[in-house]
Amino acid sequence: MSTRIIAPDAARIWCEVDLNAVSHNVRVLRGLLKHGAGLMAVVKSEAYGHGAVAVSRAALSAGASRLGVNEISEGIGLRDAGIDVPIQLLTSCLPEELSAGIDARLSFAVSSIDEMKALADRSRALLQGVRRGQRTKVHIMVDTGMGRGGFGPDELWPAVEYIKAEKTLELEGVFTHFSSAEESDPDPTTQQITLFRQLLKYCEERRVSFRVRHAANSAGTVFHPKAQLDMVRCGVLLHGMRAWPPKRDGLELLPSLSLYTRITQIAKRPAGWTVGYNRTFVCQRESLLATLPVGYGDGYRRALTGRSNVIIRGRHIPVVGTISMNCIVADVTDLANSAAGMPEVGERVTLIGGGAANRISVEEIAEKSGTIPYVVTTQLGINIERRYVGDAASFTPEAPYEMRDTPAVKLPVAKAAESAPARRIASA
Repeated sequence: MSTRIIAPDAARIWCEVDLNAVSHNVRVLRGLLKHGAGLMAVVKSEAYGHGAVAVSRAALSAGASRLGVNEISEGIGLRDAGIDVPIQLLTSCLPEELSAGIDARLSFAVSSIDEMKALADRSRALLQGVRRGQRTKVHIMVDTGMGRGGFGPDELWPAVEYIKAEKTLELEGVFTHFSSAEESDPDPTTQQITLFRQLLKYCEERRVSFRVRHAANSAGTVFHPKAQLDMVRCGVLLHGMRAWPPKRDGLELLPSLSLYTRITQIAKRPAGWTVGYNRTFVCQRESLLATLPVGYGDGYRRALTGRSNVIIRGRHIPVVGTISMNCIVADVTDLANSAAGMPEVGERVTLIGGGAANRISVEEIAEKSGTIPYVVTTQLGINIERRYVGDAASFTPEAPYEMRDTPAVKLPVAKAAESAPARRIASA
């Protein structure tokens, strides 16, 4: 057997993200919405590992009305890419981050009076000159049973009163988050919905209404339609992934992500030869072993040891031995002795993806490694190149900072300066 060196410009491992699949999934989800509810595309953590800017464009082109992020730097990154639609923070911010978020005209999530005071103070200092008279948009986060942030039920009204009296803040919305919406037992989510509606009614009776009321995450959108309110927040479903069996929802969603690598070596080893750390695999015959340059350092989880396959030349091939930080080994002996023939060094290998009848799904990888699908995709390493296919790759929306139901026109894409969001926050 011989080993060839891969050309320096050839990718060792890469993702392919189908933006047409993302757009299709958004349209499917919008078809579930009642009473004119809008759809927020949640693109936190680089859109669950798929790439926030590209996924945002695809989702907006299909009718999403705003974007949801976890951190201010994520929102700035979208602004720098030329995306000018409402961007909603979904968690609280640190005081030193506020100025950058105000400059980027993000909508803030607040969960304490102290946060609102700090946000009001920074807004007063920054909203001068051409921005004089503008206000910072705020969404009150209410804890109805998630227990990881937000105002308690008895704290909502004092928060409302504070914002209404504060001239630099605009009370745009109120939201809560479900803890168990994907579970087959609907009672915990029903209790959260009931409590949230009671709190909304209390405010409405005192002549306070919220422009954007939102509660439903992906699972809530599908299984609890009464929670759709003015807007739903969907993240994982944008990519055709679920944390439940697809037959439960019957939705025609398309997977958007494929993951590939290349063979770097093929070696013949005798029976009795061991493979990987701690000698977890022993060759029972003379074997042909293909080395693949991917491992848990790239997000191919170590828990897959002894449980996973890859696809080479259309066939499922077992991964043998312990998964290392940067390498795995596939036993290609049977493949080489089949009509498909001996694979070659440099040949593409599918880790996730494949045809409809011969696919390795994200859900399969998650189940075999003891986690949920979006852990798999969000842990794919930053060293992995993302390649995009589909019509939405060049879509750049520009719209006023308000809810909207139709996609904006196509505009040239603004190129973001490298590391600009991090620099901006650091200087705030």
